[in-house]
Amino acid sequence: MEYDIRQDIKNLEDEILRKEDRIIEFLGLNYNEGIKRLLSQLESDLKYLSILANGAPIEKNEDRKIMDFLRTHYNYLQKQSVSAVH
Repeated sequence: MEYDIRQDIKNLEDEILRKEDRIIEFLGLNYNEGIKRLLSQLESDLKYLSILANGAPIEKNEDRKIMDFLRTHYNYLQKQSVSAVH
């Protein structure tokens, strides 16, 4: 079971990174609807990752890495959300 949770966390982190790359692509194309949709999905993925990480039986240093990842990508989400509104 531990492996499954770690794998789910890793897959979710990879998916978050892919969505951020697509947001950058869409910014260059001025595709606002796509950006808004991806920002919503990104927020949902970050929330789910937070839930997974909080309930996962993982070591302290792994937990710290995940929390750093979440912090970094929540900041990205906030910056992009502000940009999308303007």
